[in-house]
Amino acid sequence: MNALADSAAVPVSGLRSPVRMHAGLLLVPAILIYAVLFVWPLLVSTRTSFAPHGHLSLETYTRFFEDEFYRSVLWRSMRISAVTTLATLIIGYPVAVFLSQNWRRGRSLVVFLVIAPMFVSAVVRSYGWIIILGPNGILSQMFHAIGLPVRHLLYTETGVIIALTHVFLPFMVISLVGSLQQIDPALPRAARSLGANGFSVFTRITLPLSLPGVTAGSVIVFCLAASGFVTPALVGGASVPVMPYLVYKEGLLVLNWPFASAVALILLVATALVTAVYTFFVREGSRRRRIVR
Repeated sequence: MNALADSAAVPVSGLRSPVRMHAGLLLVPAILIYAVLFVWPLLVSTRTSFAPHGHLSLETYTRFFEDEFYRSVLWRSMRISAVTTLATLIIGYPVAVFLSQNWRRGRSLVVFLVIAPMFVSAVVRSYGWIIILGPNGILSQMFHAIGLPVRHLLYTETGVIIALTHVFLPFMVISLVGSLQQIDPALPRAARSLGANGFSVFTRITLPLSLPGVTAGSVIVFCLAASGFVTPALVGGASVPVMPYLVYKEGLLVLNWPFASAVALILLVATALVTAVYTFFVREGSRRRRIVR
């Protein structure tokens, strides 16, 4: 009886600490894999970019930012990523709204059509777009039929954006569906019962409450588009050079590892800055709307 009384007298907080410690140990394998496969190579690349000749130097970064060609490649990569993100958001939002409504018929078919591109490798999808966007492709024949002077979109920035939008659309749709499904269906119904039209319900309820999904999907698509290599290399070729193509060219073809490391680090920093600024403004806008209301 005394032992039972002593065990009952042990505080709950004392029992929780070992549980928390054991739960924290579950993160150790993931942390080790992350450190070995990402942090350590990043540190080595950073050191290589700042010490091209064995001593500290900004030679690689000076070469990059003094050359107009390299600056234009950086700007093109950011522009293509931003337009691709906007295109996936415009196309994917209506699809996500449809999928978030469980009573809709044909949801399984739409889900399959959205996820199906992920079952095929990026190389196969890129070669498919080469056929579609080429001089004898479907789009070229359509342009010729309606009298447009466009010959083809292969090896153009527009063609790269179209292919990237197709590749990364599922990531945007999945992020949006998860956010839209968390909205209480009673809120739009209550707004309509009070006289709000469909546009007001969307702009004042659905869109603000789905902003977390919009932000998450935009960040994912932007980062993937900025770091994509296969699709821009095959669809754009040397006519549309992007930052990952520069890393490949300088690192594996020219064997200039310090400059390739500098290009990779510049791309990482630029992508992180754009996503951080975008996330900040989205959150600040949401906070100001809550204060106004």
